[in-house]
Amino acid sequence: MNHSKSWLSRSIVMLLPAVLLLPSLPRANAQDDGGVTPMPVGQAQLSAEQIAQAAGLIAEAITVAERNPAARVIVTRGAGALLPRLEGARRRDLTNRWIRIAMSGIVPRRVRSDAFASFFDVAARSDVEFARAIALALPDAAARAGAFVRLSEVTERANWQQADDFAMMAQQAARREPDTLARARALTFVGHRLVIVSPQRSDAAVAEASDQIRRIPPSRERDYLLAEIVGAAAKFDLALARRIAAGIAEPGLQGLATSRINLSEISQTTLMSSNSERIAALAKAAAPYDIRAVPILIQLPPEQDVLKAIADALPAVRASMRAPVSASLLERMWDYVGKAEPSSYRDQLQSRLARLMVLQDLWRGRAWGKRLAWKGGRVQVGAFLHSVAAARRSALRAEPLQDLAERNVSRAILTARALPPAARAEALLLIAGQVLG
Repeated sequence: MNHSKSWLSRSIVMLLPAVLLLPSLPRANAQDDGGVTPMPVGQAQLSAEQIAQAAGLIAEAITVAERNPAARVIVTRGAGALLPRLEGARRRDLTNRWIRIAMSGIVPRRVRSDAFASFFDVAARSDVEFARAIALALPDAAARAGAFVRLSEVTERANWQQADDFAMMAQQAARREPDTLARARALTFVGHRLVIVSPQRSDAAVAEASDQIRRIPPSRERDYLLAEIVGAAAKFDLALARRIAAGIAEPGLQGLATSRINLSEISQTTLMSSNSERIAALAKAAAPYDIRAVPILIQLPPEQDVLKAIADALPAVRASMRAPVSASLLERMWDYVGKAEPSSYRDQLQSRLARLMVLQDLWRGRAWGKRLAWKGGRVQVGAFLHSVAAARRSALRAEPLQDLAERNVSRAILTARALPPAARAEALLLIAGQVLG
């Protein structure tokens, strides 16, 4: 069996969907860093006073949620990416309080899983030992698996053995997940990770995930997971990948699985004579809206054909959707597209990336939108931000509050404290995010 990994084939499996931190964990969802170790989330630019102020605001929001069930979903969703940027014992204490809120019955598992995904995406990049300690104590087994997968991705470049150990811890956590669907999903994405860090265990990991998936009654979710495990199998055994794909009933998902097999096959060949030939082959092989093509494409020069292929690979953007692309992959695409020559393709793609970031983080997405050279793109991002806030039924007018926080944080805090509990918690977290930059 061929375990060789070209730079291109390896890139495909490094992209774990954000769906990994759904009931079993997403996405990476679903997608991550395409093999590039993320930059640490440093805090040298923040003063001790700023960190203390942000911690106070987060603590106040958590207290609101502890006393008002209506605020728990908002705090679960909004605090995850902020807590790892705090320091010391207070960071640990606030994180434990936040986890208790996230695990409360009123918080849907999907919201909780997305929040844990955001938390560990930041925590793993900023403090591996802190992230490991929190992951070990996490009550949600599938989320714990996703946390260890993220830690494995982050540590891979610096310490391969540690990355392998984290991948095995992810597999052990996934096996302890009691829900059949969540367990199958977690094992599927653990299989992707093991293909990278432990090729000798690839066969067993893919076989275990496939077996768990087949225990799910025929459904679109079952077919979706089969299409996902096809992507892992295709990295080391194209024939096995084709056999798994044959069991997918839904034509669209079978086509998606076939495109992933084709991407792997193309990426493993060295017969392409030029970049343009490779771009054309990859673009033809990639199914529409298949984000797995992106880490491959952004290793090519930022030409118009590549930008178009990236745009075709991105999902459609809707205000009511969950964030379909991880923040770390969005950052890589944003930096890549920014290096392209000015063109309508670049302007439209930057606008789309900013709107996708809005789904991850309202403030960061808005900041990206304000940096666009194209006025139409700035208008699109501003309108989308308001649509997202409305879709989330927010009682908060986020944009005016952010503007106020930029001018006078103390006045913004007073304004936030005058709001009803759910909106107050959301506002306090938004201001904390502003303080943390």
